[in-house]
Amino acid sequence: MTVLERFLKYVSYETTALEEKPTSCSNEKMLVLADALLKELFELEPNEISINRFGVIDAKFYGDNSKEKVAFLAHMDTSNQASGKDVKPQLIDYDGKDVKLGDSLILSATDFPSLNHSIGHKIITTDGTTLLGGDDKAGIAIIMTALKEVLKTKNHRPLEIIFTTDEEIGADAEHVSMEIVDSKYGYTIDGGDYRLISVESFTAYGMKVKVRGKSIHPGSAKNKLVNAATTLFKFTEALPTFLRPEDTAGKEPFYHLCDIKGSEDEAEANFIIRSFSEEEVGYLIKLAQFTAKRMNEKLGYDAILLDIKPQYHNMKQVLDKYPQIQEEMESVYKKLNIEYEYEAIRGGTTGSQLSFKGLPCPNLGTGDYNCHGKYEYVDLFEMEEMVKVVKELMSA
Repeated sequence: MTVLERFLKYVSYETTALEEKPTSCSNEKMLVLADALLKELFELEPNEISINRFGVIDAKFYGDNSKEKVAFLAHMDTSNQASGKDVKPQLIDYDGKDVKLGDSLILSATDFPSLNHSIGHKIITTDGTTLLGGDDKAGIAIIMTALKEVLKTKNHRPLEIIFTTDEEIGADAEHVSMEIVDSKYGYTIDGGDYRLISVESFTAYGMKVKVRGKSIHPGSAKNKLVNAATTLFKFTEALPTFLRPEDTAGKEPFYHLCDIKGSEDEAEANFIIRSFSEEEVGYLIKLAQFTAKRMNEKLGYDAILLDIKPQYHNMKQVLDKYPQIQEEMESVYKKLNIEYEYEAIRGGTTGSQLSFKGLPCPNLGTGDYNCHGKYEYVDLFEMEEMVKVVKELMSA
């Protein structure tokens, strides 16, 4: 199968990440794709292969033992921000003109300038009703295509292929059975411009905010009622207005309100806090805590309760200790005459967590753009170029 054929096959599987579960992947439908991938991998005759209770696949292919073993990783699940059911891809010869997605949506270079790089290429888009699933089934297609071609040559380093579940809810690194991972380092193949190499990610925290109100009949509420919902609104508005994703870019940090619910009696919200700096994210946490403290002092009791937990850290802290990985990537891109840039990714990858678990993992792109929504598209040329990159890395 070509990388396109594989990709179209994989996106036909519904693998939406749902709410995290303690002993299995969040959506059992992921296991259907996992089973299909297991069959494909078995046909390639791995020396070792396993799948754990979370649906994470680990396949090992022995190679030239004089070379270091390297892992290649991608995730099976897709975002729950848009439907991943009954995906109907469109293959378009892109000429720079607007692309119609279904009856009402338009994919335009005016709104999405990255499309200008795809003029003259074939792109795969949605039909305007679902996401596409390039995040990260494009990565799986690239790895599987490169793997099959490399194994034919009998000239490769020891390889470990890891396909994970629940990356989109930040749980996949916890699902990986690290006791069986024996690669020296790895590469996550997960989204974005194929020319961008990510060795730096956000440091990430989650912040759950709970508000305990004092519910009083509105007819006699003066100086008595503490409306939990409006108090939560006030807390949200008290955080820096322009430190939000819609107002930040580059290495600027942010608070992001993910969801909110409540009544006058109780309310709660989930935020994520992101920064590239440990010191800066610590300041943002203290600022949120100070805001809650001051509001509680004015209310006269602990109305606002914060539960702040780390999610992942900037992988640069680890990757800076392994300059040989950077040298390897650069040599491959130069050999293939692909211009590359280093990118500080405004997000996290599986490697953001695995790097701190003993498997340093930079991230390489796939040609997938506008992920998590109906405007998602994949540049086929970029996927094909990434097959070449991964093949070289597997043979290095």
